[in-house]
Amino acid sequence: MNIEKHDKLSSDLKQKSAEISTLAGEIWREHYTAIIGAGQVEYMLERFQTAQQIYIDIKENNYVYFSANCPKTKTMTGYCAVQPRDGHLFLSKIYVRKSERGKGIAHSFLEKVREFDYNIIRLTVNKHNSGAIAVYKKEGFEIIDEVNVNIGGGYFMDDYVMEIR
Repeated sequence: MNIEKHDKLSSDLKQKSAEISTLAGEIWREHYTAIIGAGQVEYMLERFQTAQQIYIDIKENNYVYFSANCPKTKTMTGYCAVQPRDGHLFLSKIYVRKSERGKGIAHSFLEKVREFDYNIIRLTVNKHNSGAIAVYKKEGFEIIDEVNVNIGGGYFMDDYVMEIR
């Protein structure tokens, strides 16, 4: 599995943002519809996972994205995003195509994330996303809090806050 970094200096950032957005739609519709419903999935895709928003997050909001690519097919199989915040690194996203889960891609992303110079890595994860919670716990993350964030449109993110030190 090849892991590529996408940041402000990436020459093909618009193209990669579009590829990540397309993969996001596939993953989110497959995985999250059963957890949060189709309406919230579409709302969140339009608000947070469009090619334009990903591009803006990288260029203006200090996000760094990584993508996993299959060496044989050259197709993108997953993506990850982090954002430096005051006192910690926020792990905003780790998403892997269903057919590629369980192959160590999330672990590879977390290895890249750990290369950043932060003592604390923090994330939020839906309370009903048991598979992701299990992966994070296996990687050493602990639940430290719960949040229920109004994201507009009548939708909320009912999440655990997890961190590793």
